[in-house]
Amino acid sequence: MQKLSRFVLAIILLITALMSVQTVAAAASFTDTKTHWAKTEIDSAVTQGWINGYDASTFRPNANMTRAEFLKSLVGAMKLKAEDTDTPFVDDKGWFRGYIATGLKQSIIKVADYKENTFEPNRMITREEIARMTIRALGKDAEGVKSGYLAVAKKLEIMKGYPDGTMGGDKNATRAEAVVMVLNTLKVKNPPVAVVDYPKTKEELNTMIQSLPSFKGTTTYGTNGIVLINSKGTDSFFDNTLAIEYVTELKKISIIVSESNSENHKVIKELLMYYYPKSFEKAFAIYTKIDGLDSINTNSVFETKYDNRSFKVYKGSDNKTVMVRIGE
Repeated sequence: MQKLSRFVLAIILLITALMSVQTVAAAASFTDTKTHWAKTEIDSAVTQGWINGYDASTFRPNANMTRAEFLKSLVGAMKLKAEDTDTPFVDDKGWFRGYIATGLKQSIIKVADYKENTFEPNRMITREEIARMTIRALGKDAEGVKSGYLAVAKKLEIMKGYPDGTMGGDKNATRAEAVVMVLNTLKVKNPPVAVVDYPKTKEELNTMIQSLPSFKGTTTYGTNGIVLINSKGTDSFFDNTLAIEYVTELKKISIIVSESNSENHKVIKELLMYYYPKSFEKAFAIYTKIDGLDSINTNSVFETKYDNRSFKVYKGSDNKTVMVRIGE
């Protein structure tokens, strides 16, 4: 019965998948971050979509960041909707207008912090300003006023001080430093959910899915421990184009992907990061390669072992569904 249920689920996922397969861009590969200390964090931020490179090959990690650029990144990372409304600032005209309005509405920034009703969006942001914005974004403004924003930011590990004990509040922040600070803010906002070492039940699997940084969809339980994943976050059952279960008799995690889209790819990559912390990039590259095959052939199956766990990925006979098996 369990095998039959998995087969039926795969058929349902296949039938309800869209006819066209969306082309998904590979993770950004910047030439100026390959050896940078914040490469992992930059890649994560770009994958989450709240910051981009200057072009396809450069990120400029050591360039300073403007007030508007940082506010845009923070608003995007916090998943706040930018609203194009009037503000008291006389210089709020430009691409940044909606982010300034949202920043004011969410009390991330306040008019009283700036002189003569000017936000100066193109002014390079300081570490003090970042501390103030991030602490407010977390709803801890009162604590920041009482103890100092930099002190609270240090306590929450949003930013670190310098070897001499100072926080360098008046120093400008680089794009790489800003990325790390925003990611650290997200960790405070959404602390990692404690899960068992190897989730097996549908409840444990669901907890893991819900804890993924970029996941913003919905989940429901299917039969026999299957978790149906709607990465689009809609109310439609037909958007359940991803599923995960622990196959008891095989002692493996089985992931069924019936639609290739950017949201599913984000979930899959972060799942691979969970199971293969040292080798997830290799595993994800193999997955995208199999997913992108135009036809079924001898190269449609790949099997190896990463980080002491087996890894198998293969394409179904329909040439759309992709199966991923993760072994203990």
